[in-house]
Amino acid sequence: MRIYEDLRVVQRRLAVVQTVVAVLLGLVGLYFWNLQVVRGRYFKDLAENNRTRAVIIAAPRGPLLDRQGRVLVENRPSFNVVFTPEHSRDLDETVSRVANVLRVGEGQIRERLARRPVPFRHVVLKTDAALEDVAAVEARRWELPEVTVEVVPLRSYPLAAAAAHSLGRVGEVSERQLRQPEFADLQAGALVGQAGLESQYNRSLMGRDGLRRVIVNSRGLEVDEAERVEPRDGPPLTLTLDAELQKATEAAFQGRSGSAVALDPETGEILAMTSTPAYDPNRFTTGIEAGLWQKLSTDPETPLMNRVIQGVYAPGSTFKVAAAIAGLEEGLVTPSTTVYCPGYYAIYGTVFHCSVPGGHGIVNLHRAIAKSCNVYFYQLGVRLEITRLSAWAKKLGLGSATGVDLPHEASGLMPSPEWKLRVQKVPWYAGETVSVAIGQGQVSVTPLQLARLAAVVANGGRLVRPHLVKSVGGVPLPWEPPLEVGLKPETVRAVREGMREVVAAGTGWRARIAGIEVGGKTGSAQVVARARLARDPKSHKLLPHGWFVCFAPVDRPKIAMAVLVEHGGSGGEAAAPVAREILARYFGKATAVAEASPPVGVTDTDPPVGDEP
Repeated sequence: MRIYEDLRVVQRRLAVVQTVVAVLLGLVGLYFWNLQVVRGRYFKDLAENNRTRAVIIAAPRGPLLDRQGRVLVENRPSFNVVFTPEHSRDLDETVSRVANVLRVGEGQIRERLARRPVPFRHVVLKTDAALEDVAAVEARRWELPEVTVEVVPLRSYPLAAAAAHSLGRVGEVSERQLRQPEFADLQAGALVGQAGLESQYNRSLMGRDGLRRVIVNSRGLEVDEAERVEPRDGPPLTLTLDAELQKATEAAFQGRSGSAVALDPETGEILAMTSTPAYDPNRFTTGIEAGLWQKLSTDPETPLMNRVIQGVYAPGSTFKVAAAIAGLEEGLVTPSTTVYCPGYYAIYGTVFHCSVPGGHGIVNLHRAIAKSCNVYFYQLGVRLEITRLSAWAKKLGLGSATGVDLPHEASGLMPSPEWKLRVQKVPWYAGETVSVAIGQGQVSVTPLQLARLAAVVANGGRLVRPHLVKSVGGVPLPWEPPLEVGLKPETVRAVREGMREVVAAGTGWRARIAGIEVGGKTGSAQVVARARLARDPKSHKLLPHGWFVCFAPVDRPKIAMAVLVEHGGSGGEAAAPVAREILARYFGKATAVAEASPPVGVTDTDPPVGDEP
């Protein structure tokens, strides 16, 4: 019996041992399964990267050319210092030595390492490295085999700040962008368009990166090249801009804040576009310093904003062009309809003033446009009422985005009773229409919208879609044809004649050019109430913005334009001379000096509305 009892004890012990062995074997099998299946790709990559290294060959972005083929944006060769941490035996020591060699902070290197999305992908430690940095790295190839130098194309903007807002800028792809589908195939450190055309046409410009797969020895040094795929350059973009006209547009502002845009009135091609103050996009290509970014982003002059498409302003008296078209089309006035202007208009318990305290006397449509008579348009606005005035303004492209091929375009606002009830929860009052009729009150537009309005008058009643790109890689882009607004020929003739008189004998006389008939309209958009301006008349920031919209030659227009000088005061005094210089360059005039004094009875002033608070 005792023998059997001893045998049972042995059997129990043996079962425990067998169970333990089985569990251990199971754990070993599970571990092998984890190594070979779950983490198999990782160890395969690790083994492969012990002998090979993939080196990306960055594809040059496509150049940007003006309409004559002149280079506006190009690439230049530069050096990047890159680091592959998996090839380092002691990461902390390597980081310390690299920081000392490149004279950068260890924290900056570790931050870049932490942002790396996947293993075995190199990290750019220094972009556009100086030759002394390249020499320092190459001299230590045996000491620091994990640190190498790559030759990469770097974006270059020869015009610097000129046309910066339209051409745009590039910068490192952000973490937010990497999470978007459009950038999913990019790696951290890649340069992508961040503004302007560089952003709008980023995918077209990027091309396709190439690849070098090199064999390295045990120290990580390259010994052979196993595979090479050449990069494909991005295609060139041919723009509608004229480089010489662009330079003339920049020079015409002479340090003043504002914007200007010139169009081909038949096609909508943008010939020149400037927004000042601007910034130098070259400062962004290698990663902008935090201090400079802070300065640019908090600058009250907003140099990062493209005023042509993002600045929204009251149009001032330039809106009278739209009011005149609406009145003629609705049959409320004819070119010969007259109004008596005593210098003010009293209605709805408010006195609204005109530009001449003593008034313009009897004026018809042509004279009202030429002299910028507020009283005429006050009365026209009352007769039109806001519904018809708003509808025609929208037909003419005011208060809505133009569809230009640039990102982040603002729409402005053309108010209506429906809009006010929906947004402000109060009804529209008839007195508000008086202000809107001369471009004040709640109406707001962008300079590009006003340039398109000038183009409508210039081309006979067609609404063009402004655009900046003619072709991609030599293939023309199919832009939609102009939209017929449906204006009567006599309406166009009447408004053209009035705008011709503005420059010939009216408020825009400073835009005169010898041998070229210019049609235009001045405007002054108030930024504060008259009472506030009267208390501090010398404060530059309280002065109205000066507008001038125009086209030339009047009979067969080839160019339409809008110019805005911020806080310039009178549009005739501030904006018309800027337009004159731009037009003179466009028509090949060596000089464009206007007459020393205005025509008799003409004032440069397009005044505020009236006794509003």
